[in-house]
Amino acid sequence: MGCFRPPRSTGRPRALAFLVEQLTALLDRLAPDVVVVETPFAARHLAAALALAETRGALLATLGRWGGEVAEYAPARVKAAVVGYGRAEKQQVGYVVRQRLGLVEALPEDAADALALALCHLAYATVPR
Repeated sequence: MGCFRPPRSTGRPRALAFLVEQLTALLDRLAPDVVVVETPFAARHLAAALALAETRGALLATLGRWGGEVAEYAPARVKAAVVGYGRAEKQQVGYVVRQRLGLVEALPEDAADALALALCHLAYATVPR
């Protein structure tokens, strides 16, 4: 678990390229069977919504080129799968993720969100027989 953080001094196009490069390297290194992503939520601020859309588009294009399975879940479904309540607070999600995975230390929000997505997929994915 972790986060890709482009250098702050880069412009938006270079930051998106950095994220694509990092995701591509991670996919090559780990060769996952599936990648789980969260569907977007309604952003309150137009600039934040645009940045999210640009980032999501770049990452989904990278995943499309990768060609593996991509599962998507809405935030409320992730919260329901992990906490049992679709409108749970981020702190509740982080706490339950830590408890379910036996982690002692608090997690950064992004890491807790990523692990919650993985737990959600484990709960809802159909297992091939």
